Parts: sequence; structure tokens; C-alpha cells
Amino acid sequence: MSEPAEAKMDKGETTTETEELTEKTTEPTGISYVIYQGMGAAAVGVGALACSVTLGYTSPALPSMRADPDFFITEEQESWVGAVMPACALVGSVITGPLVDSLGRRTTLLHLTWPFALSWMMIATSSSVTGVVLGRMMGGLCVGMQAVAGSVFLPEIVEVELRNIMTAIPAVFGNLGLMLSFASGQYLTWRGLAWLGALMTLPVVLFLLPLPETPSHLTRTGRKESSLIALRQLRRTTQHAEKEQQEITNSCSSSDSKADISVWETVQSPNLWPVSVGIGLMVAQQTTGITAVVFFASSILDSGEDGAGGSAASVLLGVVNFFSTFVGMIAMAKFKRRQMLSLSTTVIVASLFILSLFFWAKDAGGSYSDIAKTLHLVPVVGLLAYIIGFSLGWGPIPWVFLGEGMPSRVRGKAVAMVVAVNWASAFLITKTFGWCVSSLGAHTTFLGYAVATAVSATLLRRVMPETFLQSAAQMNRLYQEAAKIKQQ
Repeated sequence: MSEPAEAKMDKGETTTETEELTEKTTEPTGISYVIYQGMGAAAVGVGALACSVTLGYTSPALPSMRADPDFFITEEQESWVGAVMPACALVGSVITGPLVDSLGRRTTLLHLTWPFALSWMMIATSSSVTGVVLGRMMGGLCVGMQAVAGSVFLPEIVEVELRNIMTAIPAVFGNLGLMLSFASGQYLTWRGLAWLGALMTLPVVLFLLPLPETPSHLTRTGRKESSLIALRQLRRTTQHAEKEQQEITNSCSSSDSKADISVWETVQSPNLWPVSVGIGLMVAQQTTGITAVVFFASSILDSGEDGAGGSAASVLLGVVNFFSTFVGMIAMAKFKRRQMLSLSTTVIVASLFILSLFFWAKDAGGSYSDIAKTLHLVPVVGLLAYIIGFSLGWGPIPWVFLGEGMPSRVRGKAVAMVVAVNWASAFLITKTFGWCVSSLGAHTTFLGYAVATAVSATLLRRVMPETFLQSAAQMNRLYQEAAKIKQQ
């Protein structure tokens, strides 16, 4: 169409093409607008499932590799199979910031499907550790890109009233992927698990194809007509769509339409506050030790079971992780984010302290060691409590904050920066976990995670803005007002 839709509406002119488009996309029938938003959440959710299968792969796969007579792997190589994924996810998150701002959020997610599937095929057909590591590297890139693109896409698709439910869906899918990875490891070899991972990447396309690009991105790239059409597809009435379009337009200054926003501008006031909090949340999330626990769950549980039952217990871990997400969903819809972080911190610190005490007794020898043998289920119970606590707060909230708390103007680059820090932290935690356990002892390692979690939570509660039921426009105003007060 040669004229913007706004101009045509002002003149009272409508073409047949516009009328047909309006009939198809501007007035969703029944609850179709909810279905479209649900499809967006499902697309990001399936992507999260694929990512969590990638994260959880090493726990069942490494024992399978050791047992494979046609495959040789050393302990050092095992650590690299685990650690190379978050290292490459860091790179993937960095390069995705400019991509989601230029190509678009939906387009970026669509293009991720094929390299993600290819990474799993490389692992499944590999005859050496080198091939596995290369596949994990490519998979890590895709995980990092998915984390950024999905975190930007979802909050820009769903409306505020549905955000608490919709933004929790990726967490459910993510934990389902972890459970699937652990459970499948009981029946599939490491190659079979890789083929399963390849299949998990494909459904994203089916959910994304019927959806438009996000209205926020369309507006910032000068396509307000397309943005309004997208909103009419995604919102319950034309009035809701037009009101939100006006809010998006108002939140965009004339300079917002430029795709080239510098990294320096991203960390300047008023953006510095939310970006700093986002970085703090991601570092704190990793210092709970979650990535190492997921990667080496079977090994941790084996150490408590004296070498028996660790794999089976890790399946239970995955199941509890999955169902605890639903508890987290309900809590996230009813309680403020800082309240949930406090509860999550309490449970995590307590469970890590129990694990630390158990492994101290186990390594101490004498009567303490006998007590530890009697209480050999403590690692299982401790890790189950740990997973529940993580699902209540430290798991979802850092990611939810990226959607709810990041300034819309710099969201692409800001999310990429924050996620990169997350993966850098994950790499360091994963790579050093084995060294910490062998050099310092499991008890000191878990105690260190407990202390780090408690300190991080105390500091972040003081500076984290509350995002519960706040729109993007409201958060933008909060940051701008805070910046003005600081300048006075």
C-alpha cells in the first residue's frame, strides 16, 4: 500500500485490500487473540525446551559415553563437553543483540531452528570427542541466541493482563526438557539422546509461522501500519490495539527508530539502573551453582549413593523440577518479584547447607562417615529441595526481569549484554566445579554457593525495581524519573 494506514483512516478512505486485511486480522473472534499470544509463548517455550535438553544432555550422556566400547573420553574431555556449551552460548548471546534489532525478533527465532538441529546431528554422528565438542559449540551458540531472542520476543507479543501466565510457559517447557533429558537417559544412548535433541528444535517453526513480528520492533523500524495490523491480530479489540499502538509510539522518541543504538548508550542513564540489576541477577543466578548441578547431577547423586542409583535419582530430580515450576507459576501470578526471590533464597541456602554438611560428614571419616552412609538419601532430598527453591525464584525471575524490566528502547542490546554475562558466569561455574570438588571438597563447594546466594540476594533486594504488573511504558517512566532525580 502506498499510504500509511493512519493517513487513510484520517481521510476516511479504505481500499478493498485494506478492508479484507482488516476482516482477517483486526477483530479476533472469540479468544483467538489469546491463542495467538499462546502460540508466541509456546514458540519461546519449545525453544526453551530445546535449550534445557542441551543443558541437561551431559548428565545422562557422559556416563553413556564412558560405557560405550567404541568411544573414548577422558575426565578432562568430559569437563570440556560440559563447559564449552555455556562458553559458546556467551558468544551467541552477544551477536544476537544486533540481530534482533535489525532482522527482527521473530525472524531471528525462525532462522535458529536449522543450525540448532544440525548441532545435534553433529553430536549423534560423531566418532570422536572432537565431533561432540564441535556439536556442543554450535548448540551453545544457538542456546545463547535463543535465550536473547526469546526474552525479547515474548514480552513484546503478550499483553500485560496475560503476561504472568504467558511468561511462565517457557519455564514450564524448560523444566520439561530437563526432565525429558534425564528420563530419556535411562533408555537411550548418548547418540539416541542427540537425535531426540534434534527433533526437539523443529516445532518452533510451526508456532512462529502464523505470528507477526512484534509491534514494538515494527514501530521502531518505521512500520507503524504493520505494527497496528499485528496488534489487531494479538489484542482482543481494535480499541485495545489502537491504545497500545499509541503507547508504543509515545514511548519511542524520534531517535528510537534508529536501529544503531550504541553499547555505550545502553549503559548510560536512565538505562544503567535496569541493566546493572539484570547483570546482577544473572551472576547471582549462576552463583547458586545451578548449571554445575544440572550438568553433573548424576555424579553428585552417585557420590551420595556410593555409586549406585544416581541416574535413577536424577530422573526424580527432573520430575520434581518440572512440577515445581507450576508452583512457581502460581506464586509468580500472586506475589511480587522481590518476595519470591527472598523465599527462593531461603530454600536454596538451606538445601545447600544441608548438602555441605552431608559431604563434610562423608569425607570426615570415622563415626561421621558412618552417619553419612546411614543418611545416604540426603543428597537426593537436598537436591530436590534445591531445585524447588530455584524454581520458585532464582530460576524464572532473572529471565522475567529481562522482559518486564529492561527499557524498551535498548532492549535488544541490553538483553544480549545481560545474557552474555549469564553464560560467562555459567562457563566459569561449570568449568571450575570439578576442580572445586576435588581440591576444596564438595562440602566447601556447596557452602560457597550458599554464601554467594545469600549475599547476592541481600544486595539485589536493595536495588531491584519491582516489575510485578507493570507495563513497559510504566517502567520506562520510572527509569526516566529516577534519572532526573539523580541529576538534580
